[in-house]
Amino acid sequence: MVRILAALIIGAVLAVGASAAVVNVAAPTAEAPPNQPLYNYGNR
Repeated sequence: MVRILAALIIGAVLAVGASAAVVNVAAPTAEAPPNQPLYNYGNR
């Protein structure tokens, strides 16, 4: 029983750490320049 609880706690900590790492990696690359559209369609 103690091993099951320890595994659950370790799994929860790893899941939280992995999700925080993904959010921190994805957040800086999601920035778009404020005055430019997301996609460049040329001169329309």
